[in-house]
Amino acid sequence: MAILKNGNLKGAVGNIVFRQSNEQTIVQTIPKPVKKPTPAKKAIGSDFGHISTAGARIREFMGDIHLNMHDSDMHNRLITQLKRVVRPNGRPTGMKTIHGGKIDRLVNFQFNDKCHIHDFMHFDPDLSLLDKQVHIRFPKFDLRHDIVLPKHCDALAINFTVAVFNFELQQHIHFYCHEIELNLHRSDKIIELEELIFDMDYKNAETIIVGMNIEYYKLLRQKHLLLNNKEFHPAAIVAAFAIES
Repeated sequence: MAILKNGNLKGAVGNIVFRQSNEQTIVQTIPKPVKKPTPAKKAIGSDFGHISTAGARIREFMGDIHLNMHDSDMHNRLITQLKRVVRPNGRPTGMKTIHGGKIDRLVNFQFNDKCHIHDFMHFDPDLSLLDKQVHIRFPKFDLRHDIVLPKHCDALAINFTVAVFNFELQQHIHFYCHEIELNLHRSDKIIELEELIFDMDYKNAETIIVGMNIEYYKLLRQKHLLLNNKEFHPAAIVAAFAIES
């Protein structure tokens, strides 16, 4: 209740407080009590924090794959896909983990949704995890038909990043980068590549994510000029594995 005394209003009306200071009437609102989050909301927030941190680490260590030539919504799309990874986890809300979910749901995530890698590569490398080693095998392919080329392209590179994480500990354990260079002016257009093998036997290693891109180059004054851009950059997650302890 507010009281008018000697022309001054003192007290409270609703959530408004009147007080006098140096012959001035000051009007303030009473702050609302801060609601403490419920245990359920805390649990949901914990899971989202785990997913958000994982998404940031994937984006960071796949930098040599996406080259920042991704669409503006890429991070949000990645977070959405990580939620799909985590949902099948049998743990209670607040204790769900990437490792305990279906990590293979990340496969075929496109870093640039304007440029699907399957529209440019007409074959699929075979990726597998055997005895804590990632194996990448290539079918025989023809440069004239099995990879879509832009105009003025003289060479291309197929790049892989193999990253090892422990998302529960918020750690990256190790990562490899490998580049396969192909000159488009070579006489033999039929390509047979050797199998790639990467060791994954690291302490605390739980999750493996493999990214791949295709980079196109024009030869200009004896220098290679990258033709990829934000509208044209095939890059994707091509494998994801959980390492069994």
